[in-house]
Amino acid sequence: MKRSSAIAAGVLFVGLILAAGGLAFYKQQEISGAAAGGGGYEPMEAVDIVTVEQKPWQPTSSLVGTVFAIRSVVVSNERAGVITEVNFDSGSVVEAGQVILKQDDSTDRADLEAAKAGIRIAEANVAEAEARIDIAERVVARFNTTAANAIAATERDRAESDLNIAKAERQKWLAEVDSARARVAQVEAALAKLTIRAPFRARAGMRTVHEGQYLAEGSAVVSLQEITDRIYLDFAIPQEYAPRVAPGTAVMATGELLGPDPVRIEVAALDATVNNDTRNLRVRAVVDNSKGLLVPGMFIQIRVPVEDSRPYTMIPSTAVRRSSYADAVFVVAADEKGAMRAAQRFVKLGPSVGDDVIVLEGLEPGERIAATGSFKLRDGVMVMQAGAAPGGGPAGGPAGGGAGDSAGEGAGGE
Repeated sequence: MKRSSAIAAGVLFVGLILAAGGLAFYKQQEISGAAAGGGGYEPMEAVDIVTVEQKPWQPTSSLVGTVFAIRSVVVSNERAGVITEVNFDSGSVVEAGQVILKQDDSTDRADLEAAKAGIRIAEANVAEAEARIDIAERVVARFNTTAANAIAATERDRAESDLNIAKAERQKWLAEVDSARARVAQVEAALAKLTIRAPFRARAGMRTVHEGQYLAEGSAVVSLQEITDRIYLDFAIPQEYAPRVAPGTAVMATGELLGPDPVRIEVAALDATVNNDTRNLRVRAVVDNSKGLLVPGMFIQIRVPVEDSRPYTMIPSTAVRRSSYADAVFVVAADEKGAMRAAQRFVKLGPSVGDDVIVLEGLEPGERIAATGSFKLRDGVMVMQAGAAPGGGPAGGPAGGGAGDSAGEGAGGE
């Protein structure tokens, strides 16, 4: 029983082998006959075929700048005292010379009156000394007109001494007048420091001081940012670009906060040293701010040209097949039978420009490459323009020529 089952299984196995071999032989004969008769069919891939072009492009560098007002100060008080008046609000505009804060000045005003009184006293003493001088000069003159033997020498000497003393007194009180006037000027200067004025037209920061508040000497009162039609924009550039930048250099920069149109940036100054950590050079530029879009302290991302505009070879980013070892594209060209075939070619890429990428090496303008759909390709595969009909003949004949024309028109329209 067991022997018959084994024989049956062996017969079945041999039969399967013979059937498979016969089927394989039949298919091989069929394929060989079809190849000999020229009736074989080779599949093709539909891709977007574009022509490699050169387009003008100006290299730019992405920089982050900080906005600064042309003039900005943090106003502080020079003298301690109690606030009696505040004449600004948070965010308000103050004019040059406008009083923004006053402190209690009652003691200083009393000192000023006392100093002025001191001037009057000193001037009165000067007048008294001049009167004495006048009397002494008359006595000396009378002695000089009298006979010498009629007046004792001591009387004459005493009269001259009184005149000299009177003159010395006048000089003393004249000095007292000068001292009193200097005292008045000193008190007035100290009094003026209790009134704080805006140094220029500016926008005030947040108000944190109020009437009745005591301010210690040197307390911050308010931040003032000058209001002008132009404003500073500071940014750093790599040290290799430093020779290209000088005061007066102007470029057109773009940035979201600068508005939709490119804005002219003019270099105002360069830092004296390069940063030791970043090896970047700080540049101060002047930007138009007549619309008031830029506020001091803002961080602005801008793109600044670093070279002149020139043509670059560009291809769509979809044409690039990236890998860890190299970047490649599929170049489309007709073979000896006129069929359009894709051939892989390695390229060296530069920066991306929108939806395109710059090719530094590996492609020449006028060559055709596969763009959208290139991920389906392999080296040597037949291709056709996406959306084009094969035309009934072998792929790469009339259809191939149509693909090339369509690609050229598409590239020209970009």
